[in-house]
Amino acid sequence: MADNTNYCAAKRFIYVWEGPVRITHWVNVFSIIILSITGYYIHNPFIDVHDMYYPPYIMGTVRYIHYLTGIIFAVSVIIRLYWLFVGNRYASWHSFANPFNKKDRKILMSYFKYYIFLEKNPPHTLGHNPVALMAYIVLFNLFILQIITGFALWAQANPDSTLYALTGWVFSIASNQWIRFFHYLVMFLIGGFVINHIYSAVLFDFKTQSGEISSIFAGWKPQRD
Repeated sequence: MADNTNYCAAKRFIYVWEGPVRITHWVNVFSIIILSITGYYIHNPFIDVHDMYYPPYIMGTVRYIHYLTGIIFAVSVIIRLYWLFVGNRYASWHSFANPFNKKDRKILMSYFKYYIFLEKNPPHTLGHNPVALMAYIVLFNLFILQIITGFALWAQANPDSTLYALTGWVFSIASNQWIRFFHYLVMFLIGGFVINHIYSAVLFDFKTQSGEISSIFAGWKPQRD
């Protein structure tokens, strides 16, 4: 059955996502993929090496890739957090909804109803919609926890290192094994978000013609009101 919803043509295109936002987005995407694959292998090494005399150092290689990607991921997250303060109005903290503002509360409720299938036509937004923005805040907190626990686990190789001095405090909160378990668990939480994010972005783009997919490549989104 055809969708009879009508959307007005774009009046113009607005440059919403600046270069650093798009670059860190894709760096994060590929980092999450690599970190998840290598992290799962570190937790559950499933490759058998039968040659006892010349075994390839598979675990060492995987851990090296995991650590290197972790550094790249950490830098990318730091840059994105920095851009939260210096970026344009769509990428900075200025985009956060004000719970004391009636209009912002109305838009928030409209998107909440949209996501639970109680509303068909939420208002057009150029930046992140309020519900998605709250999800990203939770996600970046998970990123930060993953980075801290990951570096803490790595730093155990040298307890006298600067890295251990910066992150070793986590072991005063929980034991090594609990930190490992938490680090492993959060990997699945982030993976679940990624799956939902892809589904929501594609669905929202098709339903509202908001340019969600194209904008993360080009940076431009259509203005319709």
